[in-house]
Amino acid sequence: MQTSMKHKCLVYILMAIFVFICLCVPYDIIFTLSENILISQVEIEDIYKNNNFIFTTRFVKISADESDNIDDYVVQYKLFDLFTVKSLRVNVIKDEVMPGGDCIGLSLKSKGVVVIGSNFVITKNGTQNPIATSSLQVGDIILEMSGREITTLADMTNVLAGSNGQPVEVIYRRDGQKYTSYITPALDFQTKQYKLGLWIRDNALGVGTLTFINDDLRFGSLGHAINDADTKQCFEVDDGEVYACNVLGVKKGVKGTPGELIGAFTLGKNVQGDIDKNCSNGVYGFLNSTSGILEEKKYYSVGGRLTVKPGKAHILCCIDGEEIKSYDIQIVKVYQQSESFDKSMVIKVTDPKLLEKTGGIVQGMSGSPIIQNGNIVGAVTHVFINDPTQGFGLYLDWMLVE
Repeated sequence: MQTSMKHKCLVYILMAIFVFICLCVPYDIIFTLSENILISQVEIEDIYKNNNFIFTTRFVKISADESDNIDDYVVQYKLFDLFTVKSLRVNVIKDEVMPGGDCIGLSLKSKGVVVIGSNFVITKNGTQNPIATSSLQVGDIILEMSGREITTLADMTNVLAGSNGQPVEVIYRRDGQKYTSYITPALDFQTKQYKLGLWIRDNALGVGTLTFINDDLRFGSLGHAINDADTKQCFEVDDGEVYACNVLGVKKGVKGTPGELIGAFTLGKNVQGDIDKNCSNGVYGFLNSTSGILEEKKYYSVGGRLTVKPGKAHILCCIDGEEIKSYDIQIVKVYQQSESFDKSMVIKVTDPKLLEKTGGIVQGMSGSPIIQNGNIVGAVTHVFINDPTQGFGLYLDWMLVE
């Protein structure tokens, strides 16, 4: 009988120990961290604060690239700091960044020329549509014609002038794939020039907000891509320039109609740097070392998606002239994301001055850095059409990987 009681007591003790150990396990960290997730030094420090004598999390550096802002680590979950329960690989941001807030002008030059439409060519024999029998479509990007690289309308005009009306080989890209088509140009009766009847675009212009600058002067902005106005597709960039921009006024946002910043910059003057990338996470490039944008900038720690919490925050933006100011917002909701998406969190403008001036979030404010608890954690990306006081933000770590 006594032996049986001892066995029961032992079982109860073991169960109590098991329950106690389970209660000490930081499940939120275990289930939040995933293979190759990008996290910040701030988040590592927060995770270490949850360590206890029963369950610990250790970060072990396995590689470092001095030319990169990301280090590779292995995360080890340990019992009693001895037995490894689980391990996975993560990417850790090793640098601080300078928040932006500047209104900037963006001039993008495309890789090839973008087909945005077509029209008939008037010849002496009537109207002709040279591309009618070809496979070209709106949104295609013409890369080469008759072996010559095409980057501007002038390039295309020169190739057609030398064609003598013979079919030209056109190499174009669609959805990341290259295709070839042969098109016979038509001689325009009025201009006496050979034409394909295409409407094309070889550049794009826009105004947005600078999000961050790394210590190597690489910048990120907007938090979303610049899309072609006609094709609605991401404008593929060959190169481009970033300009200092002066905000002349604001069109206030109202329910059903988004507002916008009215900014002005002059092409070819006051260039601040170069653009090399336009993608779903924003527009990127390098600032000149002499850029006035760098003046009075301070470094902030980066807070990744594990850092962002519902609550008070503020954004940095310029809504008048070139002066950057801080405005209060509320982070209403955050989303768990394993893949990049420009709607990472819902934000609401609460600052009376910003609401009075803009009505909330307006076009041109995209890219405004979001600061919470002294860390830069994201960027403004979109406004709610039916409620300009609210919009979406993108986690900064999605921008930093580009």
